[in-house]
Amino acid sequence: MGRLRERQQTLRKQVEAARRRRDEDLRSLKMVTLGTQPEEYEAPLRAKQGGPTVLALLFTYPGSQSLEILDGRGKSFDVRSGTSWDLFFPGYYRSADPEQERRAGSNPVGSEFAEDWFFSPRDFDHLRRHVQNASEDRWKYSGRTDLVLVCAWITPGGEPIIDWPSTISGSLSDEFGKETLTLGEVIERITGDLESDGEDPNFGVAEVTGPDDDPGPGSGATREFIVSVLSGIATSLATGG
Repeated sequence: MGRLRERQQTLRKQVEAARRRRDEDLRSLKMVTLGTQPEEYEAPLRAKQGGPTVLALLFTYPGSQSLEILDGRGKSFDVRSGTSWDLFFPGYYRSADPEQERRAGSNPVGSEFAEDWFFSPRDFDHLRRHVQNASEDRWKYSGRTDLVLVCAWITPGGEPIIDWPSTISGSLSDEFGKETLTLGEVIERITGDLESDGEDPNFGVAEVTGPDDDPGPGSGATREFIVSVLSGIATSLATGG
């Protein structure tokens, strides 16, 4: 009986270790799902080093061209984006038990990278309203696949300052015939701009967020100005001024 209990304990430890590894793997992925709470996007930002970064959100429905690209190339996108930035998918959530989700009537949105991703229309709409209100209508959902970019600053304490007036947005190339940039091109352009400190006010994706898309008030502000303002705020907070 003693050996049996010891074996059971060993098996339980192995199962728990496997569960922890899976959880760590999911947390390490840079293509981040975003469920019910808008504040969920702040946690990955806090994990970054201090300084300027970008909050990137992709609003899209299951079956879109962008999700098909993500499903097939998500692992490569994770490697390419590295630790410099995250791309959030509002309304999508991961499940540690996809089979249970299927039994409950939910369908996965992919078969490869996104095989454990599921979609909640209610959460999607909740987060759409949150971003639209926070940006004071600088972005309104087009009904297609919309990329929303917002400048942010990570303070020394790890708390992000999100500058909603800097919001820029636009639609990606999609099945409706709109031609701008694909998801793969967006990943490459933004990563390249951040790696090179290019200081492009459109983060390398002007084809998506350029003047034709009329992102609204505040779009004329340059990244250099935004970063200097956020840096001043962050310094003030750090020194208690």
